[in-house]
Amino acid sequence: MTNKGIIDSGEDMNYSKAFGTDFYFERQPLIDTQIITGGHHYHGNFEIYYLTRGECWYFIDKKSVKLTAGDIALIPEGVIHKTNYETSKRSRILIHCSPEFIPHTVKELIPKMPYFAKTSQTQKAIEKIIDSIEAEYLSPDEFSYDALKSKLADLLILIARGNKISDHEKTESPVVEKAVSYIKAHYASGVTLKDVADYCFVSREHLSRTFKRETGFGFNEYLTVYRLKKAESILKTNPKSKISEVALSCGFNDSNYFSKIYKKMYNVSPMETKILSKGDVTFV
Repeated sequence: MTNKGIIDSGEDMNYSKAFGTDFYFERQPLIDTQIITGGHHYHGNFEIYYLTRGECWYFIDKKSVKLTAGDIALIPEGVIHKTNYETSKRSRILIHCSPEFIPHTVKELIPKMPYFAKTSQTQKAIEKIIDSIEAEYLSPDEFSYDALKSKLADLLILIARGNKISDHEKTESPVVEKAVSYIKAHYASGVTLKDVADYCFVSREHLSRTFKRETGFGFNEYLTVYRLKKAESILKTNPKSKISEVALSCGFNDSNYFSKIYKKMYNVSPMETKILSKGDVTFV
């Protein structure tokens, strides 16, 4: 049993039996609802998010960008991300794949291009490739695994090339990026909304509103998720560490509270994470 990260989006993550957890495709039908906030999560696979209708803010790692229909977000494995929809009617396509599906020449570029704005030259070509990926995924045979790798490579190379010629600037949030950078640098201390607002030269009210609208997270919610992600990493890579010390190093002063919210987030306790990592267990 392994736990590759948070899946808290209500999205169907039952991968096709033909591909295991290596590849997953989902086309969401049109949704018409006033619920605007999507789930937040991070996971062990690479994700391509293609917005087919509507508008949303997409938060990826520390950037928050405004997407419109036809735009694509690229999310590396292990990166916290979340959508916040601004229109009730929306639909999207998700592709999850293991890192081995990513062409070597594109892999190093992905952190530099977390989103791709559509252009008239690229949108039809992108949709054609996505349609072919869906057809292959839904009717697999012994050649489909390699076929999907080839088609996904075509898609990512098209995006990488198009990213160089695109003159379509998307709306980004400098306040959010600055705030998240501060949180990442100070998460182990008692960082507060006021601390971050002062650093960003905005009021607490403005930061709270902007952060929620453009990331989908409340300020304290994101801080907790980031701290838990750091704690999970320590527990997995250094399972001999004491749970109380891990909690403290990640900004939690109460190890009992830490254990409680950790289990709520991951469905396993910190102790179980250590055991699953095959380490010697110490709880002090």
